[in-house]
Amino acid sequence: MHRRACLCCLLALAGCGQAPAPVQDAPLALPTAIADGSVVKLRCGKTYRGTLDLRGKSHVSVSTEGGCGKAGISPGGPVSGWTRHRGRIWVAPVGYAPIQLALSGVPVTRAHWPNRGWARAGIAALGNPPPAGDLAGATLVWLENQSVVKAEVLRANRIDTDKPYYVEGKLWMLDSADEWAYQDGRLYVWSADGRSPEGRAWAAPDADGIAADGSHGVTLDGLRVFAAARGISAEGADRLSVLRTDIADTEGAGIWASNSRALRVDGSSVKNARSSGIDGWYWISGATVSDTTVEGTGMRGQPSPTGAAIFFGDGADNRIVNTRVRGSAYHGISVLHNRASAVLDSLVDGACARLTDCGGIYTGARDRRPLALRIEGNTVVNVGGSEGIGIYLDDFANGVTVRRNTLRHNTLGMLVHNGFDNLIAANAFAANSQVHLAFNQDSGAIRNNRVTGNAFTSSGAEWTYRLEAGPNLKTFASFDANVYAAANARRFARTWDGRSDGVSHDYRAWKAWSGQDARSSMGDAAAFAATR
Repeated sequence: MHRRACLCCLLALAGCGQAPAPVQDAPLALPTAIADGSVVKLRCGKTYRGTLDLRGKSHVSVSTEGGCGKAGISPGGPVSGWTRHRGRIWVAPVGYAPIQLALSGVPVTRAHWPNRGWARAGIAALGNPPPAGDLAGATLVWLENQSVVKAEVLRANRIDTDKPYYVEGKLWMLDSADEWAYQDGRLYVWSADGRSPEGRAWAAPDADGIAADGSHGVTLDGLRVFAAARGISAEGADRLSVLRTDIADTEGAGIWASNSRALRVDGSSVKNARSSGIDGWYWISGATVSDTTVEGTGMRGQPSPTGAAIFFGDGADNRIVNTRVRGSAYHGISVLHNRASAVLDSLVDGACARLTDCGGIYTGARDRRPLALRIEGNTVVNVGGSEGIGIYLDDFANGVTVRRNTLRHNTLGMLVHNGFDNLIAANAFAANSQVHLAFNQDSGAIRNNRVTGNAFTSSGAEWTYRLEAGPNLKTFASFDANVYAAANARRFARTWDGRSDGVSHDYRAWKAWSGQDARSSMGDAAAFAATR
């Protein structure tokens, strides 16, 4: 039998070749035992339940057939048999331990204590300390520092941390609307409107939507993956293509692609991933992410361990092009230790929303080897918090070209931390609240950076430059052919050598002190803005 026909047999429950049934029908079964080279067609407008297993498969294509909407895949499914537990809390039996519950398509927060904010060791949060006898099995989540959240399952009835923390997952924590808990085979939810969850509850087990680990040449086209541990798991995959696919509401990464080669993500979206959106954590090479949107990373529910909307660790030859990042708890786009890569013509709008000392676009090179990284043509805006940085060259970043980017309404427009041999050219800085461009040295020697042809517009009390700390401040960078416009030209630069008091410079004093910016110009901010 032809392979296509055989797959239609596997999808008999979906009524292959027949008119689509209403989308609210029960989820359909996914095909199994898919052979190498298969072409798998899923029915439009339908939802398939389970994990699509493509592990180790070669040259498989999976796509939606028909024009009535993308076929959906989720390891979860509807929960029925709800009865009232008490008040607005409802209960139903489930045959697995869920990791997520949604009502009417909206994920509900796992019950937690304290109800708001972080608890602190030795302090009874809200005057209501956690019961010492019912903690084993709960998840402890703590703020390791202002940039890192960690989590672990408690094995005993005690909390051993001196860090800010919360605990989640126990029934006694269920004390507010739109929270859920699981205990002894039963799922509990506090319905905000008081109505039964019957017909509108969807729970997910600890399973991935699509498992493509170790696969070769697999194509996923026009799918919808939701309510899963990971949307797509592609550890060690080679030439995986994710095209026109929407991934939403994952507890882990939307796409986990560590140790993968030649990943392609195009025309797709990842929304509300609780950890990272697209994650090449340990190593990734030859990837291209283009025309894709990543939204709400690390922003769903309570603060949780998170990396970046797009995170590429070690590796090389990766490209992020014309991609939109909107709302991330930590970094927007991180290309840490990534060589010969590029972030081009992309938007980061909102990052560092829950953690700090992070960047809209972030990189570093602790081994001090050249990165040969291009950050060009991007717009980075609304990176907030106490240390939200539009573009962050951290930890000896060197060999980076930062060109033609727009940096507006960030806490810091750009920071170079111990970096050297970088080019910062033809960028536009405006309305960054603390400083447009900062150099921070606490190890090694900042040197040989070039700042040329940029436009800096200061409309408030922000500094244009901040340089600290060390005796070599004057050789941090060369500055020339820049255009400055300031509402207050007397508040231009701040320098600190680490020993004496810091020094504030107006524009003329800066030029005299630094011996730089001979071909640069200063104008009125309002007049300058009118010409841009």
